[in-house]
Amino acid sequence: MKKILIGLIILFLGCNVFADTKQPTIKFNGTTYTLKYSSYSKATKSYMNEYFKGNENGDNWTDLIGVYYIKAYNKPLDYAKDLATAASKQTPLDTQVMYNEKDNIAIANFMLIGETEKTRYLEQNIFKAEKPIDKKGIVAIQFAHKYPLNNKDEAMKMKAVLPENQKKWLESINKTIIPELVEKEIKTW
Repeated sequence: MKKILIGLIILFLGCNVFADTKQPTIKFNGTTYTLKYSSYSKATKSYMNEYFKGNENGDNWTDLIGVYYIKAYNKPLDYAKDLATAASKQTPLDTQVMYNEKDNIAIANFMLIGETEKTRYLEQNIFKAEKPIDKKGIVAIQFAHKYPLNNKDEAMKMKAVLPENQKKWLESINKTIIPELVEKEIKTW
């Protein structure tokens, strides 16, 4: 009986330890996203954190929040322009770059058409980049959403119904404070 009691106590304490080590979360537009991927690039000396909702992860996401520290850029506007240029070369859909010179904040808003073995999709991306006060480089936050597609022609038709979502997401990302980066390697799937 004593061994069973000790075993239960250890199990209880172990559960509490794991409960206290929950991954960080971000709330965006009323939805909670959990950090499920974090990596460091030695080549660019940059961190990337990716947050997903519910049971989604890097293999099956419909929405994601990305948080980045990019040491290679010192100007948020340069980063936003480069993102928009790369996106327009990949998929010739609308790209926008917005800049708030007073606060030195840039936003890149663009769509991509993507494809995996199983699905084709239209991906809406919105990045907000800013210059941190105490670091070299820039920090950025991304919101991305995937719309499933049956074929490429459907992307052009779908583009007509996107402006309302874009407006809502642009307003949300503009108000979102970029969270601290988690500087460790994580992959939960």
